[in-house]
Amino acid sequence: MDKELLINLINKYLSNQATADEEKFLFDYYDTLQKNELKWDEFLLGDENIAKTELYSKILQEIKARESASKRIIFLRSRWFVAASVALFLVVSSLLALYLRHNNSSLLAKNNALPVSKHTVAPGGNKALLTLANGSKITLDDAATGQLAKQSGVTITKAANGKLIYTIENAPSNSTGLAQQAYNTIETPRGGQYQVNLPDGSKVWLNAGSSLRFPTNFTGNLRSVELTGEAYFEVAKNAQKPFRVLSNSQVVEVLGTHFNISSYIDDSSVKTTLLEGSVKVLSTKSNQSKLLKPGQQSNINYSDNSIDIQTVDTEEVVAWKNGYFLFVDEDLKSIMSKLARWYNVDVEYTGNVDNLRFGGIVSRSRDLAQALKIIEQTGNVKTKIEGRRVTIMP
Repeated sequence: MDKELLINLINKYLSNQATADEEKFLFDYYDTLQKNELKWDEFLLGDENIAKTELYSKILQEIKARESASKRIIFLRSRWFVAASVALFLVVSSLLALYLRHNNSSLLAKNNALPVSKHTVAPGGNKALLTLANGSKITLDDAATGQLAKQSGVTITKAANGKLIYTIENAPSNSTGLAQQAYNTIETPRGGQYQVNLPDGSKVWLNAGSSLRFPTNFTGNLRSVELTGEAYFEVAKNAQKPFRVLSNSQVVEVLGTHFNISSYIDDSSVKTTLLEGSVKVLSTKSNQSKLLKPGQQSNINYSDNSIDIQTVDTEEVVAWKNGYFLFVDEDLKSIMSKLARWYNVDVEYTGNVDNLRFGGIVSRSRDLAQALKIIEQTGNVKTKIEGRRVTIMP
């Protein structure tokens, strides 16, 4: 498709002038682009994460400028993110090249030149501890790539990109003809994240301060794992063997789909967000259950165990898995809780911040001082970093 025509279509979409057919075309085109990874020219465009951060920052600034009525934020957000994503995948090269030609120092160059504060904390990284069925432990961030262990007919391998891969070599058996189930547990510390490929081909991304307990081979009629913290799942389809995730106060059951679960015990609720397919969510204490549609999020409150369903922006929910923090009209304590887990810091407040809400986007590869700038730029609060303690001053 001609880039100029596409830009015109995006502009029509953003200004509410696109027809129903044009909107459908744009959504379909976006889905197609999502499935095809385009190569990024780092020599011409610089760091991809920084470019993505700056482009989305511009979109968020535009949302704030247009958002005179706060009730419209959900509608505007989804509209702008679809358009931003299309622009990012297709026309970003042209836009950045044009910017470079007309500016002596580009926005990207300015960001790369940002001074690093003396009082800051480095971002988290691929860090995890793997506990095998026999009790032995492997620190994955220190382990060399290649085969790590072999157990119950399964080979455990660490890939060059840090991914943990389980490969079934042969079906385990014993003299009685029954398979003995062996379980592994992978844990990420605060300041860590990790990706694991399960024996059935399902993929799991673990966020900081999380753990996943799973069998080395899914036997029987059910694939069952246990989660604490947060994880994004891409479950391999198997209509004969449902996939079940047990987490704090809930059970999630699927046949094969993409979803995110956030079940940190220090949050007020457990949230499950569906990106595609279908999901059944069960509250283990109230025994209520709900079916989710793509774009919906269930929220089980720890205090009364009720299940609330709402439509959310999935880009915002899975931003952590894609390498950045994305906050849209989010309360300050929720933001700082996420930053505290990723940077492994403690947070204290010198005043009442209950009514403060912020929006912004920053790459998770940035140091803590740069991440805190999205909050300080509002002028409503100041921050101070001392060792691994962050003080928020209204």
